[in-house]
Amino acid sequence: MKKGKVLFCSSAGGHYTELLQLELLIKKYKGIVITERTKVSTVTNLPTKYLPYSSRVEGVKYLFKFFYVCLLSVIYFIWYRPKVIISTGVHSTLPLCLLGWLFRCRLIYIETIAVVSTPTITGKVMYKLASEFYVQWEELLEVYPTATYGGVLF
Repeated sequence: MKKGKVLFCSSAGGHYTELLQLELLIKKYKGIVITERTKVSTVTNLPTKYLPYSSRVEGVKYLFKFFYVCLLSVIYFIWYRPKVIISTGVHSTLPLCLLGWLFRCRLIYIETIAVVSTPTITGKVMYKLASEFYVQWEELLEVYPTATYGGVLF
């Protein structure tokens, strides 16, 4: 598969840490990581493109940043033309995943390890969009009945 045909996306923090657990797959498929720019995410040997870090607690400023995230997502999507998008969430990755769904990419979503028995907002959306939906806790199969239990990434 050509470089960039598999995009691995996540927001910053724990979601990014979970995504890094897929490093062997990222290297195997010559994937591109798309994540928010933070001090941690810029220290990597993986090919990475960045989205601006944003948080809903920023209020109105968040709306402008989210619009910019959407614009960058369109640019990255056009540039790389992915066949597969693998995401560990959350909000900053939704525009890219929505584009993938619209253009019939294979979407693979891995629900965060941080929740054991309740769905996340992103999980609820991605459960409807994803081609494959994985949970890291068996308890979440009650919430997402057609998901696949894959065990923890760590």
